[in-house]
Amino acid sequence: MRYWIFILFVLMPFSVSAQNIATPSAAVSLERILIRSITIEGFLLQDKNQFTKLFKPYRNKYLSKVDMDAILQKLQDIYEQEGFAQLVSITYAVNQHRLTFTVSMTS
Repeated sequence: MRYWIFILFVLMPFSVSAQNIATPSAAVSLERILIRSITIEGFLLQDKNQFTKLFKPYRNKYLSKVDMDAILQKLQDIYEQEGFAQLVSITYAVNQHRLTFTVSMTS
């Protein structure tokens, strides 16, 4: 009788809850990457010193996607203050410990 219960538990399919499905994406968003340098390409403002001030605290740190999104938001705020609110599109990519922001003009 004990063997039947054991076999029943081994062969019984286990259902996956919604919480288990969300767990891998939560783990990915908390994953941190060492960022040694941060660069900006494309349409640049004349005062490049403000970018240096923005990026300096984040260099040589482990950053998550949430951290990179926060930097992106601060970068967008700088362009909005300079009058380019809806005129630029900013994206970022990480390659070999380098975080690169690309600013392009929209039409």
